[in-house]
Amino acid sequence: MNLKFLPWFAVGIIFLSITLWQVWNRKPESPYPQEALFAKEGKVTDPLVRLMGLTGIRILKDPLKPEAGWPEARLYLQSRDLEEVVPAIQGKRDPSINWLGDPKKERWEEDPTKLGMPSAQAAEIINISLKSLQLGAKSYPQASAKAILFLGAALLRVRMRLAFLNDLYETKKLSPLLPVYILTGERQLDEKIGETAEMLVKADNGIIPFRKDWQPSPTTVADEGEMIKLVFAQSRHSALPKDTIFYVYSPKGTGRRATTESTVQQWLSEFHPAGGRYVAISNQPYVFYQECVIRRVLLQSGRPDIHVEVVGPGMDIEPENKDAIADQARDFLNNISRILYELFLIKKI
Repeated sequence: MNLKFLPWFAVGIIFLSITLWQVWNRKPESPYPQEALFAKEGKVTDPLVRLMGLTGIRILKDPLKPEAGWPEARLYLQSRDLEEVVPAIQGKRDPSINWLGDPKKERWEEDPTKLGMPSAQAAEIINISLKSLQLGAKSYPQASAKAILFLGAALLRVRMRLAFLNDLYETKKLSPLLPVYILTGERQLDEKIGETAEMLVKADNGIIPFRKDWQPSPTTVADEGEMIKLVFAQSRHSALPKDTIFYVYSPKGTGRRATTESTVQQWLSEFHPAGGRYVAISNQPYVFYQECVIRRVLLQSGRPDIHVEVVGPGMDIEPENKDAIADQARDFLNNISRILYELFLIKKI
């Protein structure tokens, strides 16, 4: 080696060593980036403090000072810790401040235990939920997957989710050759939310077209599991083979219906899935909540080797009147309270 190049060679070695050290010691990016919008190191973030402020909750000596538009304080907390925040927003400290509402009721049912609020506060709650917490944003898969989990729901949302899945196939974001596990369970259909005999077979539903080869059947559909089978028969993508679709049906147990938790447990026990990455199909504003539930169940079941990324279509919010604005704000608070509860449970595992 020419000695005049020796200093440059030494500099190159040092630079390479530093780069390799940084790569080896770099902390991996969190597989759950949205968690940072809600909680960091077991403490809720500024957007959550603002939501609490809008619902009459204050944190003593918090660096975020009360803002214009916040109502009079009715409850004071010592810190931002999830251990303090979760009971407070679920009405366990003061029943008049309850984001969750009655846990025995469905989201769409009348629930007098949920908060009442003026329109201005409700509109700001919606704004924070959409912009700061990103609960309305469409989300796509960020990596390849071993299989797809299709999460059960009411008829309208099932069609929305299947339309989104079909679009993922069309745009080649997912392969139609991947196995699809439909996670559903025991739940009687509810006509009050549009799960009527007429809507079950309505091709002009405004969400997803029917396949040309689908033929109606005289069979009565009264349960969520049967309904999802019907929707897939009507509208699954032409490239999705029937023999790659697997139905995971969970009984309701002692509850009113099967849940995300019970269907994931059923999937684990029935199919013994291999470790790796999976993609689950939901829709906003429930994407991150269901991701949290699935993560918690996997950890409690001793399956940290499975990572499930939940994705789904976004949501457009155009409330028609003051009551609709308040209802939407209460729905966001309900969903956020469930997310924080799941993060609290995950923290304890």
